[in-house]
Amino acid sequence: MTRKPVLLDWIALIALALVWGASFIFIKRSVKVFEPAQMAMWRMVLAMLVYMPIAAAYWSKIDWKRWRPLVVVAFCGSAIPNYFFAIAQQHVNSSLAGVLNSLTPLFTLVLGVAFFQMKATWYKALGVSLGLVGAAVLILHNGSGVNGESSFWFAALCVLATVCYAVNANVVGRYLRDLPPAAIASAAFMITGWLFVIGLFATGGWGRIWEPGGMLGLGYVFYLAAIGTVAGSIGYFWLMQRTSPLFATSVTYLLPISAILIGIFDGEQVQLWDYLGTGIILTGLYLAQK
Repeated sequence: MTRKPVLLDWIALIALALVWGASFIFIKRSVKVFEPAQMAMWRMVLAMLVYMPIAAAYWSKIDWKRWRPLVVVAFCGSAIPNYFFAIAQQHVNSSLAGVLNSLTPLFTLVLGVAFFQMKATWYKALGVSLGLVGAAVLILHNGSGVNGESSFWFAALCVLATVCYAVNANVVGRYLRDLPPAAIASAAFMITGWLFVIGLFATGGWGRIWEPGGMLGLGYVFYLAAIGTVAGSIGYFWLMQRTSPLFATSVTYLLPISAILIGIFDGEQVQLWDYLGTGIILTGLYLAQK
């Protein structure tokens, strides 16, 4: 049974937006050190190491017979989007990547209605649509690539990443809702972790950390793994179980706001269009929860 979000749920939603909003800055910095595949493998391996004691604590509560949806969590909830964003952020700026993440609730709703028996009201549809309009305003205002070049195809990779997140949200909401949040993520990484260890060596990621700048880059990836992936995922699953997949994925509506705030602290200029897009997104978020 889903329920309406309360104050604690909204606080958790905002905290997730700040944590994941900062992640785009760390992705941008880490891909200046590592190749995208190396960064993605390091992020998954470090996350697996952090998850190990958590998995040990929850071992008896994990239903290992549900390994198929757990594999989906590992790949669609982390590995594939991590790789797509790593490639994309060599060519698009962090704020645009954060904005494009706001497409996740749309795909969650569309896939949920099409394949997971989710019920859609006109309020939800209108709210998601308004959120996308707000995202479009910000995309058009901040739509150039890192070097001012066209970045359409790389932005498209960010969109594909949100489709993966939507699949993950629906799978967790449908098949894993009764498991403890920490158990879901840790079990997923225990099942698939060996693949990422192999990938780390196959991509040359292990050797790269011993080269100049490698340890600094590893520090960036550690934030992404320990805070963005582990702490963020546990909080995300916890929020999804307390409320609904649509509410939990609405954190991505707040990521553009988080990106703007981080930009202000970093000395970036915020203009009227940024505030307009943010206001539209917040309106859409409110309607989508009615």
